[in-house]
Amino acid sequence: MEYFKNRRVEVGMFVDVYFNIHHEGYSIRCSRTKKVLARCNSVRLKDGEFRVSEKGRQKVLASRRKAVHAYIKGTFIAADETMLDNPQMTQSVYYNPYKTELFTDVRSGKPMKRAEEVFCYGRVAYVRDNPIQQEDQPTLF
Repeated sequence: MEYFKNRRVEVGMFVDVYFNIHHEGYSIRCSRTKKVLARCNSVRLKDGEFRVSEKGRQKVLASRRKAVHAYIKGTFIAADETMLDNPQMTQSVYYNPYKTELFTDVRSGKPMKRAEEVFCYGRVAYVRDNPIQQEDQPTLF
C-alpha cells in the first residue's frame, strides 16, 4: 500500500474505494473527509455498500469520458492481499455506466446494493455467495 501525503488507513476506518485508472489500482479515501488516504493493488472491506452517483453517471454518458462517480463504501479490513488470501470470494460484481445503472451481480444480472464483505482485486469486485440484492427502489445519492 502506498500512503498518500503521509495519511494513514487503519483497520476499522470507514472508507470509500474506487478503481483509479491512472494508477491501475484502487484509491482509498476517507468517507468523512473525502480525502485520498492511500493507493493499493487490492482492498478488502466489511459491510460494503455499492454506490453510484446518477448525476455523475449522466455526466459520463453525455461526455463519453471516464470520471469517478461510483465507489464501494465500507469498513477497511486489509489491502494488497491476493485471491489466494480470499478463496471464499467467488461471486463477481461489476459496474459499467454504459451498460448498467448500478453495480451488478455477474451471474444473476441483478443490481447489488450491499454485501457483508467485498474484495476488490484487478478490475473486479468479489463478494461471498450471499450478497444482499437491490430492492425495487435503487438508493442513489
